[in-house]
Amino acid sequence: MADYLFVPQSVLARWSEQGRIEVDGNVLTILGEHKSFALTPAVRFIKMEAGDDNAGLLAKVKTTDALKQMGAEHYMESVILGESAYQVQQGFLADANALRRAAAASQAQQSGPAPAGKSGNANPAAAGQGTPDEKKGEEQDMLEQFLLDNL
Repeated sequence: MADYLFVPQSVLARWSEQGRIEVDGNVLTILGEHKSFALTPAVRFIKMEAGDDNAGLLAKVKTTDALKQMGAEHYMESVILGESAYQVQQGFLADANALRRAAAASQAQQSGPAPAGKSGNANPAAAGQGTPDEKKGEEQDMLEQFLLDNL
């Protein structure tokens, strides 16, 4: 399962207009579920406009920081790298892992500390606690399902 999912800017704009999400800086919040995810500006390489794909970027996603490190020039829906020009789709990488802890901390602050010994279950995973890897997987699954349902 991927740690990052590419979300086109046009999709975020549509969801925002429909009142499904809110974007504040680099944080995407799914309003109906009150879950937040970190966003990183990125582009998806769609097709060649000129030259050859010597860098192997077609159908790949790169962050804008990675483009700078590669020496590529990015403007709107275009990226130029050396003698090659690409058409790109602007968007973001949604990192479910980065804000998983923040979402858990926010929920804990809203509900207060959990009373000790109230669950009656010796297995933390069965009591909804789960291991960090299980929580990571659940957050990624939730974001992936939201994207699949709404793309």
